[in-house]
Amino acid sequence: MAKVSDLLRLPAFRGIHVLSGENGLQRKVEHVTVMEVPDIKRWLKGNDFLITSFYSVRKSEEAQCRLIEDLADTCCCVAVKTGQYVNGISERVKETADRCSLPLLEIPFKTPYIDLLMNVMNLIFEEENTSSILEKYVKDIIYENYTDEILMAERGRLFGFEADEDYFSAVNICFRKKYIPSEQEKKAIRFLCQTLQRYLLDSGSIQGCPMIRLEKGFLLLVEAKEAERLEQYLENNLDEDYLKKLWKVEDKGIVCGVGPVKKGLKGIRDSYILSFKAMKVGYTLSRNQFLYFYKKLEPYCELEKILVSPSEHVFTSVLGAVKNQELLDTLVMYYECGANMERVSDRMYTHKNTVKYRLNRLQELTGLDLRNPDDNFRLYLAVLALKMNFKISF
Repeated sequence: MAKVSDLLRLPAFRGIHVLSGENGLQRKVEHVTVMEVPDIKRWLKGNDFLITSFYSVRKSEEAQCRLIEDLADTCCCVAVKTGQYVNGISERVKETADRCSLPLLEIPFKTPYIDLLMNVMNLIFEEENTSSILEKYVKDIIYENYTDEILMAERGRLFGFEADEDYFSAVNICFRKKYIPSEQEKKAIRFLCQTLQRYLLDSGSIQGCPMIRLEKGFLLLVEAKEAERLEQYLENNLDEDYLKKLWKVEDKGIVCGVGPVKKGLKGIRDSYILSFKAMKVGYTLSRNQFLYFYKKLEPYCELEKILVSPSEHVFTSVLGAVKNQELLDTLVMYYECGANMERVSDRMYTHKNTVKYRLNRLQELTGLDLRNPDDNFRLYLAVLALKMNFKISF
């Protein structure tokens, strides 16, 4: 997909200067828009190359700064034509664009809008065609829509995609299965994925990161030459706090699963499938987070094959005598909080002595002792089985 930096190399952009926001020059360009109305943002589609004369904010530097801040998560670039309504761009506006990493360009007064529009649109059409072909190629891999692996690998090399040589990890970001997102949330998840893609590509540690549309979200297929380096990079740099900053919608209706690092066509497909497994098992075990790595959850993913089965009662029967839901909820929270009584008390809004009483009562009913490793293990397996068979409400 075309980037702002690609546009600056076009002949029509020779007289255009980058005033600030250079850190955002790798932003993707999907649309080009000319607008002078006060409420610009409501008409934008996302990743817009916005051309304006600042007419609607010409009288106020404060309004110009607010506009830049408001457009930072929707536009890929703001190009201002000076000389008609504003003579130049103030230092304060430039600083705002720098802070937002939003490229701010100055268009000479004599440059016709139509020249810029035609050049940008032509590049977008060319890049969109390439992106669509690459997206179809990746989907053919993950849905196993091919017969000859050698030809499939050769097909990927046309895009610089070394499917049989490099290592890959599927980073799957999507809405929860039964969650119905609003239009605002659909835009928000797209912005999150595009920003994360840019962040990963700018690191210099990876070879590529195509973004693929899925039914309820997006797949980022992260590619690198070395398996260990890719694994370490994702573990060190992909964290929940960073994703929370990007997800600007109040309701946390998304989940993110990171598949294991694999090689080859089959490896890509396996990583994609296992990223969903990580989301499913991870969300079942801990719903207070939304980023799940398969590598960290692999033992639980294997346990699921046993715990979610007709023999489930073998594990849950130890809790058969416990009929009180509060006792069960307290045991579940006990394990979720790492056996920390203070945290259990805080999360359940219950006095610490009440937590102790409930756990003691549960031990009396089951005849098991939480301090005994064998008993503790049996109780923990029972809780896992209840969770994975959706017999505990959250």
